[in-house]
Amino acid sequence: SPVDIRKVKPLTLEGCTNCLICADVCPMGSIGRENVREVAGICIKCGACIKKCPAHAKYFEDPRFLYHRRELEEGLTRRAEPEWFL
Repeated sequence: SPVDIRKVKPLTLEGCTNCLICADVCPMGSIGRENVREVAGICIKCGACIKKCPAHAKYFEDPRFLYHRRELEEGLTRRAEPEWFL
C-alpha cells in the first residue's frame, strides 16, 4: 500500500546522549537543538542523523517506509553512468 513519506520522521531511543550530532548533520536543519527528539521541519529521509549517531539512538520504524526503502536498495544496485541525449 502507498506510504505518505512526508509524515515519516526519525525516532529517538532512550539511549540518546543529547550530543547534538544529529542536529548538526541534518541538511534541512529539522532536528531541534533544544530537543533532538523533535523533528520540526521537513525530513528528506537522507539518514544522516541515523548514520552519524554515536549511540545508535536514531531510527525509522514505519513498516511501509522501511519496505519501500528496502525495495529501492534491492532494485537499484547498479550505478548509472552519465548519458548524453542529443
